[in-house]
Parts: sequence; structure tokens; C-alpha cells
Amino acid sequence: ISYLGALQQALRDLSAWVEKGVAPPDSTAYKVVDGQVEVPSTAAERKGVQPVVTVLANGKTRAEVKIGQTVTFSAVIEPPPNTGRVVSAEWSLDGTNEFTPAVLIPSGGVRAALQITHTYSKAGTYFVVLRAASQREGDARAPFARIQNLGRARVVVR
Repeated sequence: ISYLGALQQALRDLSAWVEKGVAPPDSTAYKVVDGQVEVPSTAAERKGVQPVVTVLANGKTRAEVKIGQTVTFSAVIEPPPNTGRVVSAEWSLDGTNEFTPAVLIPSGGVRAALQITHTYSKAGTYFVVLRAASQREGDARAPFARIQNLGRARVVVR
């Protein structure tokens, strides 16, 4: 994912802090355990500015299916409090990094939910990716300060 949007938003936040006294959002909460960075699973706990993207295949992070069996993917995208709204989402269902725009399901707030089904015709392990972006003002047409993140699920087709 591109981090240019986060950089652009950080510069906007710095300017607002220096010029208007508006404090930037809290830094991302994390801890390092056995050399690995661990972040909280919810946007409210994680803080920062990057949306949290959670993807499930048949209700789990890993699904095993047979060739021709339909897989239901569900996802939730949630920016941390007061950091913007979800403005885009794209699926890569076969792990090729070719993304198709997703249909966002309005939730009445800043978070978005998605659902899609897919059928695999060949055996293999597929890493399904959802790439999402939030934007502070919620402007889906704005080309700048779009903060991206990814969510993944694994599908094993036998």
C-alpha cells in the first residue's frame, strides 16, 4: 500500500497543531513481543490514523473448501475515532494484486461493512486481500490524504 496519504495527512495535522492548536490524533498503540510488533484488533484501541481492515472467509481468517464450493467473504473497515470515513475498498480474490472495486455497505457511521462470494475452479492456497482507504473529510473524490490499509484471509481449495 502507499503511505503517501498518511504522510499528506500527517503534514496537515502538523499544520493544524502549529497554526491552530489542534492536537493531532493519538499515536498508534503497539507492543513488541518476541521481536514481533503487535497492534490491538480494534480501531479505537489501536488509535493512529490508519483504518483497521478485518477480512473473514466463511466466518474465519482461514477457510478450507472444495473446488467449486462458494466462499463468502465478509469484511469490516473501521478508521480510528475522529480520523475520517471509509472512502474506498477493493478486493483481490486470487492474490494476483489485481484489485476490483468493492461495494461498501453503509453502516450509518464511519465504519463500513462488505460482503462478496467467490468460487475457485482450481486447487491451491489463495490469499484474499481487501485494500481500503479512509479520508479525514470523507471525500471519496479527494486524491490526497487517503490513508490505506490491507486485510487478508486465506482460502485453501482442495
